[in-house]
Formats: sequence, C-alpha cells, structure tokens
Amino acid sequence: MANLLTLGSPKNPPLVFLHGFLGSGKNWRDINVTPRNATFMSHFTEKYFCILPDLIGHGENTNFDINSPLNFDILTNWFFQLLDEIHAPKIHLVGYSLGGRAALAFACRYPERILSLTLESASPGIIDPNQRARRLEEDSARAEAILKNGISAFVEAWYQMPLFASLESHPQLLSARKESAKRNDPRWMAKIIRELSPALQTPLWDSLPKLSFPVLLIAGAKDEKYVQVIQKMSERMPAAQKNIVPEAGHNVHMEEPEKYISLLNEFLSNRQSNDFTTKLSD
Repeated sequence: MANLLTLGSPKNPPLVFLHGFLGSGKNWRDINVTPRNATFMSHFTEKYFCILPDLIGHGENTNFDINSPLNFDILTNWFFQLLDEIHAPKIHLVGYSLGGRAALAFACRYPERILSLTLESASPGIIDPNQRARRLEEDSARAEAILKNGISAFVEAWYQMPLFASLESHPQLLSARKESAKRNDPRWMAKIIRELSPALQTPLWDSLPKLSFPVLLIAGAKDEKYVQVIQKMSERMPAAQKNIVPEAGHNVHMEEPEKYISLLNEFLSNRQSNDFTTKLSD
C-alpha cells in the first residue's frame, strides 16, 4: 500500500486530500490554525475519515521504478487501486495544484467514485499547442536544474516565482514549506515536473460540463492566473461553487486556513444534508 496518513474513524465518509508538487500528505496535517489547541485536520476528523496519501514520487512514496514511464493515466490507476485497498468506494476528494489536477483527472475518469470534488488552484489543462510546447520546454529545463544544482537550490528558486509571491507575507510558513520540500528525492522531483507537466496532460475542459457531482472551486485573490482559471471553469460548470479568498495567493489552505476550513466544511455539510434528504425521499 502506498504511504498515507489516516485520521478519524473508518466508519465515517472518506475525505481524501491530495497535496501539490514538492509536498506530502503530512503538509495537510501540519497546517497551523488558530486557536492553537486545534489543528487543521481536527476540524474534519469528527465527521470524516481523512486520508492523506503521498502522491507517487513524493514524501515516502518512492517505491516505484523511477525508470518506468509516469503519466496521469498511471497516476489515476494508482489512486484507484489505493482506494480499493483501503475500501473506499466513494469519496469526498480535495486536491491542491498538482493534487488538484490529479483529483480532476480521477473524477473525470471515475465519476461514480466521487461524492464531491474540491479543487484549489488547479487547472483542467493547457489547450493551445504553442503554450503546451513552451510549458514543456520550461518544465524540462526545471527538471535539468534539479538534477544539476540539487533539490535545495531548486526549491529556493521555485518559491521565488511570482506564483508564490504572497508567501513572502508569511515568512514562517514559507520557511516551513521550503524545509519540507527539500526532503523530497531530487530524482523523483525531476521526473515528476517533466512527466506530469501540464504540457503533457490531456486537457479536461470539455469534460467539465459532464460532471454531475458537487464541485467547489477555490483560488486566492492574489493568484491572478488561477482566479481567471476558476472563472472559466465555473462558466462550464454553472452549478459549481466558486470562492475567491481575499489576502491569499496560490496556497490558500496554508495562507488562510481558517477561511479554507469554513468553506470546505460548509460545502461538505451541504453535501451530506443533500444525501440525507435524498435518502428520505427514496
């Protein structure tokens, strides 16, 4: 079984959190919130069985053959098998960034396994061929930089990108994220950024209108790129809930955890209420 953390009772509905690039399942567990006697996950473990896996190549999940191909079909199949191993036929699924792309790919392929889907700072993909080519060139160069200069130098450069500029207002958070990211295997991070590049992922825009389960879209107001992305996504999914979180950037759940907790809990509670109403009417 892949490395994963679980919190809460297995008797409760499964709630799966997928982390982003350079992350791990522990990132969700270790989020600081106020008051200090509470944790991020404690706001969910009473009602849900929380599942926090390390994605392939991340954290402690590095037992795969690093020389074998990796793509989103393989990642989706891995996740399908993981859910079967832990006996989770239907799940509430939350994904951030890379984890959001993985979550959406899984939900589009196996909609019958999804109770609800929450996507944070995640895109359905790149359609324009020229943009795809440029992105592949960029990610290939980043992979080479990891192998040439090491993971520490790469992480420092990665978090200097404009995408993460809002983290400068959270120096302790930024420092912790860098420290955690640098624990990853550089060979795997190079493989991930190249082979799971958005340039190589099949765009899923045309699949969005077909999704029949509840969807929550989240982006930080300071992350202009993904504000535009979720606006376009919501246009294809009129029933989806869209939330732009003020004072947050790309990493909403860490920058504004209390707001994130409130949004997700309200969304999930509404879903559970709808399920209960449906059962009463059957």
